[in-house]
Amino acid sequence: MSAEEQTTRPDKGAKRPSRHAKIMRGVVTPIFGLLAVAAVVLGYMNATMWKPSTEITASATMSGSRYVVTDPNVLTLLDQNATITVDSGSSQDEACVALGSSKDVAGWVASEKSYTRITGLASWSELSTQKGSSTSQGAPTSADDAVSFKDSDMWTAVKCGTGSVSLKSKKTGASTVAIVDLGENVTNAKVQLHWVRSEVPDFAMPFYLSGGLLAVLAVLCASVFAMPPHKRRKRMVEGMASAVIEEEAPASIAVSGKPDGASRRNRRRHATHRRSGRASSQSSQSEATETPVIIDPSSRNLVADQQTGAESGAEPGLSAGDNESTSVITPDELQAYFSRLAQEVNTGDDSADDGQEES
Repeated sequence: MSAEEQTTRPDKGAKRPSRHAKIMRGVVTPIFGLLAVAAVVLGYMNATMWKPSTEITASATMSGSRYVVTDPNVLTLLDQNATITVDSGSSQDEACVALGSSKDVAGWVASEKSYTRITGLASWSELSTQKGSSTSQGAPTSADDAVSFKDSDMWTAVKCGTGSVSLKSKKTGASTVAIVDLGENVTNAKVQLHWVRSEVPDFAMPFYLSGGLLAVLAVLCASVFAMPPHKRRKRMVEGMASAVIEEEAPASIAVSGKPDGASRRNRRRHATHRRSGRASSQSSQSEATETPVIIDPSSRNLVADQQTGAESGAEPGLSAGDNESTSVITPDELQAYFSRLAQEVNTGDDSADDGQEES
């Protein structure tokens, strides 16, 4: 095998993926990818074909009861606006629908043995109903004293019609209920509630968010999570080290006002100046010490120097030059000087005494 073939031949052992990488890229990544696609498809279906309808119509068949009453909050169950439609089951029978407070409606049906209550929705197309009975049995009113349903002042809105009738409730309160008068001997009447929802639940957005998250997980499984653990840790450590270096560099620039390289160069330059100055001072001191110092004793008052030295003692502030100059006079020379001074004083005293005797 030639040298060129050896250099161009790929290293199978170095480029062969590990078992962990095969599992992450060959098994886990496709699973997350398929789940992401499925979530996006479900979100699209919920936004188009499976989107909840804005119009809801629910109905119930009534028989054996003259009055039908809705429970509180039923009219505003799906929207603030609702339409009540009543079909008496016969084109000749009259039906009436009215809106009023729950107290007034309860007072109207108090004399009835039983009536039908609409409690809510059994499904999206059917109303749930229950039989209701009055809690207090009132005295029956005579036909002459009774007030007709449509002429009563207990209702906030009332509408009557033959065969079928409809009444709209707009932004009613929680205590407002509807009451329906189907007339006597009703066998097959139908009551219907219709809502047009202004706000429809959005079931597509959760699927879209789930699909995006699953797609991100698929990418991570194919790249980061497929790496060997030691390479992943090494990359994390290198990233942390580079971040620390980047943070320290602006801090040094902010403190010194100059880049780190310039500060180092300045430190080196100042160090060379200090070394050169120190060398020059040392050379001058060495020259000064090598030069002999000659002092004339006659030009100095040695007695005054000795007295000041005895009073003040050895002062720490004396310079090196003074120590060197005083060290030239030896104790023998100083003693000889004092002996000559004493002789001069004695001779002066003797001459003074002789002068007095002669006088």
